[in-house]
Amino acid sequence: MPGWPARAAARGEVVLVESAWPEITEDAARPWAGRTVVVTGGLGFIGSTLAIALARAGAFPRILDNLDPLYGGNWRNVAPVADRVTVLVADIRDRRALRAALAGADAVFHLAAQTSHIDSMRDPFLDADVNVRGMLLLLEAIRREAPEAVLVNVGTRAQYGAAGNGPIREDTPARPTDVYGASKHCAEQYALVYHRCHGLDVRCVRATNVYGPRHQMKHGRYGILNWFVRLALDGAELPVYGDGSQRRDYLYVDDLVDALLRVAGGPAGELAGRVFNAGTGSGTAFAEMARQVVAACGSGRLRHVPWPEERRRIETGDAVLDATRLRDATGWNPRIALAEGIERTVRFYRRERKHYWPPAA
Repeated sequence: MPGWPARAAARGEVVLVESAWPEITEDAARPWAGRTVVVTGGLGFIGSTLAIALARAGAFPRILDNLDPLYGGNWRNVAPVADRVTVLVADIRDRRALRAALAGADAVFHLAAQTSHIDSMRDPFLDADVNVRGMLLLLEAIRREAPEAVLVNVGTRAQYGAAGNGPIREDTPARPTDVYGASKHCAEQYALVYHRCHGLDVRCVRATNVYGPRHQMKHGRYGILNWFVRLALDGAELPVYGDGSQRRDYLYVDDLVDALLRVAGGPAGELAGRVFNAGTGSGTAFAEMARQVVAACGSGRLRHVPWPEERRRIETGDAVLDATRLRDATGWNPRIALAEGIERTVRFYRRERKHYWPPAA
């Protein structure tokens, strides 16, 4: 169909440098050679890192991405494997595009979503249309075009909401504090219904705060650690709301991709129909994270400011995920500590700034 593949970066415009390749374990990469894999949102942050890892493992990634200018889709993200991926520029709500992308697929990783907490509160109908209706359209398309495919749905720690102190397990009740968390939880439940009622091989991963190379640097409405990297590299102030004592669990993107590949590549009898947390299990105070970003950049400065009301209303407090279930089922463990991950992220954007900062920046 027109636009499939849509575009590939020309040979010669890509220089492979350190951090161009995600670091994925052999166990995670082994099952993927020769398999056709659809990645929705595959030109974005996590999706592109996953697509690169799949291509390097010998898979044939098909990317579906609408390149919404407010989100993270970026042709540069897949430049290292531009000749090994196919791209369909289309929305997750486009039935015809879904059918074309899914035909003959062996696996699907669903990352296309509205991901801003703030935007979900400002326009809940758009959030629900993309995250919930989009999921239903995807499930129906899989049921018709690729019923044997493995579907990995990527959720979020926001599904738990304000879960209290201590690492959060998968059996912690979901009490989202914002529309985004609610829509992602609803989408996950639809996916599990299709597993139970239609026999689809669905596996769900709830990711904590993910950071690293290839994230959009246009605004700070989501991906706060990466946004702080931009502010610090620009020599600007990093706004820390309140005292910044709330603890967060920060996971480097390569570690998340390794987890997703393990969950998708393992046996259905052990993994289908299950939900897994992907997090480090270790919390870092928000203000401490910001200090580490400033130190790694060698510029920027913290500024403590009052909580804006629209953010205070949806704040969850401490949020640290317990990934014991994922470790026991797949052998996964995060490998990149926060300080090292921040250093890698800063090095990437120093080199790639012109491809990620808006033109006026």
